[in-house]
Amino acid sequence: MTRNQLGRIEVESETPELDMADRAVFGFSWMLVMALGLMPIIDTSLRRSPSISIPVVIAFFVAVASGLALRRRYSWIGFVLHIVGQIAIWLSIFCMSLAAMLYLSG
Repeated sequence: MTRNQLGRIEVESETPELDMADRAVFGFSWMLVMALGLMPIIDTSLRRSPSISIPVVIAFFVAVASGLALRRRYSWIGFVLHIVGQIAIWLSIFCMSLAAMLYLSG
């Protein structure tokens, strides 16, 4: 903690800000995970039965790889929350799109 010229206390961040490359990795990994959640819609439009095995493997490795790429910017809690958050978002979008496709297909 330091005092600025006006006498206010400023708390310095332990982790540096995300630069443009880190933001690109972060944004791309979230978009990829959300797109993987929509795979049942794509599978249904291609007349295939929806599969969970390939999207879950890809979503897990995308979440872990992006977390590792951003590890120097995160604490351990942030690292774990990033991975869990991406998997939770993927799972919720996947379940919603699968339920919608099963409902529409009868």
